Amino acid sequence: MEKTEIIKLISEIYKKIPMAKSYLDVFATEEIKKLAENYKKEIEKYVYPNDRNMILRETEARKIIRIVRKMKIKELNVELELHYVECCLEVIEDFGYWDEKYYIALERIFNDATNEIFELGLEYKYREQINTISNKACELGIELFY
Repeated sequence: MEKTEIIKLISEIYKKIPMAKSYLDVFATEEIKKLAENYKKEIEKYVYPNDRNMILRETEARKIIRIVRKMKIKELNVELELHYVECCLEVIEDFGYWDEKYYIALERIFNDATNEIFELGLEYKYREQINTISNKACELGIELFY
């Protein structure tokens, strides 16, 4: 393809595909903070019960995390995964929620986040947040160790 055709194609993708727009924004600016905050709000919306019947839609939150993983921006993954775990721990603490699949998913996502942190060499950046999560989980009878 000619350079002008490639530019036109990228421009169309940017306009029409929200995930591509997000990826290109992060790629161009190397700033994940704003994007992470937007996804964190979505995750919260799904993790917290949305009515008096305690209907949880955390599977939708996990779907967001899976979709974002495809962008291959590991620090964004870590931010969202740790946020998901924090939200789930709050649900457990506030509502006494118990479901084996919920706990398994929580542990798996925490492990994914800590593995990515280790791969990125960012232990110093996330140490306090991980310790807070681990301590809170321990208080709730859940073992989340780094």
